Amino acid sequence: MISFILFGVIISYQVDFTHDLHLLFLLVAISFIILLISGISIFFIGKRYLNRVSERINQAFQREKSFISNASHEVNNPLTAIQGECEISLMKERTPGEYQAALKRIAAETKRMILLMKHLLFLAQGEKEMLNNTTEPIQLANMLMEYAQGRVHFSMDNFALTIEANRQLIKMALDNLIGNACKYSNNKPVYLDLRGTVLEVIDNGIGIPEEELRNINQPFYRATNARDFSGNGIGLSLAIRILTFYGAKIEIRSKENEGTTISIDFQQAYTAN
Repeated sequence: MISFILFGVIISYQVDFTHDLHLLFLLVAISFIILLISGISIFFIGKRYLNRVSERINQAFQREKSFISNASHEVNNPLTAIQGECEISLMKERTPGEYQAALKRIAAETKRMILLMKHLLFLAQGEKEMLNNTTEPIQLANMLMEYAQGRVHFSMDNFALTIEANRQLIKMALDNLIGNACKYSNNKPVYLDLRGTVLEVIDNGIGIPEEELRNINQPFYRATNARDFSGNGIGLSLAIRILTFYGAKIEIRSKENEGTTISIDFQQAYTAN
């Protein structure tokens, strides 16, 4: 822009410059230098922007590639188990009890695969598909009381808290969060504490290493201290996606070997009665 202004000045006052060619050449040189600097700046800014876009595309591609690889592996596990049970059962004649035991194992693996496929299909949904799910007012305390049994303890101060959401999806999210708390707490109590619009899921289990907290919302990611437990690493990321879609804010605090607290603020999802 500055170079164009200087060029305009040169054109406007070209008659005067006939007596001072040195000044004319100086202004032309300054205009050229400014134009050159501007061009170089635009080049490097554009290059930097393209590098960032390319990096983001590459990261998205790698995430998708990793997701497909992990999903294929997780689906293959129950199918392999089912195939193995069938082949072993067919190797020779067996008693009715042995056949029943084999069928129960096949049924368990089939159930696990169906649940996994449901989770994968939901993770593959876009926001438009999620918006097509029917919603209804859900009284959160009533739903949470269904989990209050055994070592799961529920306390609250807001029985009337109601959110507008799809009941099946909210239950899927709570199933995963509370199920994880029970699984990783080594048979210790799990606490559900509803205060105001905030629900906390608290356990005193194995916790999550501090350096791994930033990765736990990624599908299929499992903390290094959780590898000895059954699971596929989908549940937490699935729950986070469902809850954030309906406006909840989630905070995860954890310390290895001490436990984890997941805080869910339903303020934006809250529906006044």
